[in-house]
Amino acid sequence: MIFKKYILRIFLCFTGTTFLFCDKIPYHNKLYQLHLEKAEYNFEKQNNTLAFYNYEKAKASCNVYSEKEKIIYCLIQMSNIQMRQSDYVGSESSATEAITYFTDNTNLDFKTFIYNILGLNYQELHNYNEASKYYQKSLEITADELSKCIIKNNIAYNYINQGNYIKAREILELLRINDSLKINHIEYARVIDNLGYVLYKLNDKKAFDYLIQSKQLREKNQDIIGLTSSYMHLAEYYQKADLDVAKNYALKAFEMAKKTNNPDDKIEALQFLTKLSDGIEAKEYAIQTFKLNDSIQTVRQQAKNQFAKIKYDSKQALKELEKQKRLKEFSVVGIITLFGIGLFAYYRIKKRNRKKIKETAYQTETRIAKKLHDELANDVHNTIAFAETQDLLNQKNKDILLENLETIYNRTRNISNENKDIDTGELYLEKLKAMLATYNSSDRNVIVNMDAFNHLKTSKEIKVVVHRVLQELMVNMKKHSQCSLASISIKSNKKSLQINYSDNGIGTDNLLNLKNGLQNAENRILSINGTINFDTAPEKGFKVKIEIPK
Repeated sequence: MIFKKYILRIFLCFTGTTFLFCDKIPYHNKLYQLHLEKAEYNFEKQNNTLAFYNYEKAKASCNVYSEKEKIIYCLIQMSNIQMRQSDYVGSESSATEAITYFTDNTNLDFKTFIYNILGLNYQELHNYNEASKYYQKSLEITADELSKCIIKNNIAYNYINQGNYIKAREILELLRINDSLKINHIEYARVIDNLGYVLYKLNDKKAFDYLIQSKQLREKNQDIIGLTSSYMHLAEYYQKADLDVAKNYALKAFEMAKKTNNPDDKIEALQFLTKLSDGIEAKEYAIQTFKLNDSIQTVRQQAKNQFAKIKYDSKQALKELEKQKRLKEFSVVGIITLFGIGLFAYYRIKKRNRKKIKETAYQTETRIAKKLHDELANDVHNTIAFAETQDLLNQKNKDILLENLETIYNRTRNISNENKDIDTGELYLEKLKAMLATYNSSDRNVIVNMDAFNHLKTSKEIKVVVHRVLQELMVNMKKHSQCSLASISIKSNKKSLQINYSDNGIGTDNLLNLKNGLQNAENRILSINGTINFDTAPEKGFKVKIEIPK
């Protein structure tokens, strides 16, 4: 069992150096210094919202041409805070923004850190190929041997997530004998704990020795965060051999998690204790898990909203400042008049587009809320009721409870994946095909033809709409069509983009209900002045034709 906090712990090894980065940047800018000092104080105290606010203020006070490294440092810390709060998409956005300020002279420590945190974020978002790409970038430019070891350990962990224990073992075995790593007991303990876990997965008898050695090192160095991981690994190691010992280690892990006040660790330990326990005790652990999970999800969502609002307000303030500067610079009446006309036209267009965006955003939020209510809330309440009313001493009931927990987890992850940001760059087509391929199954084949789709000459806005609409068509197909074959083709020419979808499902004679179910897809197409037509009849499948003007 590998924990989310384990990644964060690796991440924190880099964050410890960010305060050193700050010392390398001359202040001069008094407003920057004022906000930065407030931000650093709150960062150390883990007052995340206040720290994030002041880093944003410090960033906004910088000159984008002459103070790039100050801006990069603020974005590094903001990305750090967002990752603390499990806002991986937001953290990725801040780190990516920092890259836009890179030059040939940018401090290599900054670049190493940014690439590494992007790797960690993509790893948490289960995009392991992207994670590997950024780990390699980070590894290529770092000169410090200990930093190289930490990044290699991240790469090994990335392989563990993919179940590639052989590859992970190769990396960790080399790290185990690295002299630079051995003198840093905390980092060395982390590597051999990872190695012990990998060997356990490979049924290697050496696993126990490494797990115990790591635990002893961490106890000696009072590494509470690391001990949480060691205790959980040992609990998993003993779960089949000695249930009492396994349970004892899981309880120790839970106690360590309470000391560090890490909610993810608490949930992992409670879930494992539920699995190891019976009867009333198992039920109590399960109920604690539900309550704690519900609480942290609420807190984290509030934090994400606050971070987004802080960034939005800052951008609005910057826009307002820029507007005032422009107005002061124009003194000639003729220029001011021309500028006023242009500004009027701009705001009219912006207002119209903003209205469309707000409508689409509202409809999307409504859809997500309905999905959370229909697909997740009922499952959660039913599972809680089951745990409270059934005898969990009965193995069958216990298995049902664990299956329900797994279902809730998978549905939560699916909802997150459906609404995460879309990469509209060079890998857009590859990721679109990968999304569509997930709807293939043993009794259903999805055929995709995109050879005539030149996505590199298609706007980002259209590409986002195409991805979302196809995703909604796939969800509709999976839920309702009962088809064995579905076909999607995309063609583009100089004037427009044509999308054709068809399946051999059961169809329907109620086109109104069908259109209501795909209302969000229709709204998206209409918002970019496209057309969408539905064609269906009972036992004659379902067809959709979409045309979007370029």
